[in-house]
Amino acid sequence: MPRLLRALGCLLPLTLIAAAPVQTVPDRTPGENDLQRPLVVGVYDWLTILPAPQTPADFAPGSGPREQWPLRGPLTQPFGCTGFELERPVQDCPGGFHTGIDIGLPQGTPIRAAGPGLAYPFQDTERYGNHVLIQEAGGVSTLYGHMVRTNVGWGQPVKAGDVIGFVGSTGNSTGPHLHFEVRFAGVPYDPMPYLNGSPPDPFPLPAGWPGAPPGDWRGLR
Repeated sequence: MPRLLRALGCLLPLTLIAAAPVQTVPDRTPGENDLQRPLVVGVYDWLTILPAPQTPADFAPGSGPREQWPLRGPLTQPFGCTGFELERPVQDCPGGFHTGIDIGLPQGTPIRAAGPGLAYPFQDTERYGNHVLIQEAGGVSTLYGHMVRTNVGWGQPVKAGDVIGFVGSTGNSTGPHLHFEVRFAGVPYDPMPYLNGSPPDPFPLPAGWPGAPPGDWRGLR
């Protein structure tokens, strides 16, 4: 009997793991399931919890471009469907989906914040490499990937134009470039309309999103 109890005690944790429910969350990036590794925290998950600047109740984007170019250089890959083998395939883009734009420049070129907000540096050897997330007011966030070195502290306030890192080729990269993303409520959108204008918000912010306007706990904005 003692041996039987010990055996059952060893099997119980495995049974609980197998029976655990599968967590479902809103689409972070088309196809972004972190390769089915539940312990890996994806970009969307971070953006749901990282503090952001408080959005004023009367907040409205300006008439000019909502984001500044983080650097100027050749656009080597646009947003959207691609045939590049290193990009993750999704249902509508079996050849791979690119969640931002790539700008090719020599290693060490300064990268500047596209907008004001709170910056957070990360390391990721398998995808974005050394990268920075910036939480802005109004539900917008920006991502800067493949840096050779970041230049911000955790939660550091930054202004548009501040140097936040330097071009590199870390992570899932074939050469020095900046991978730049614009996300609204964690979902990636084509950065070009934000760099060239001020598009309307695609949908109301989810209830309780970091930095949501006061009294917006129901996600009415």
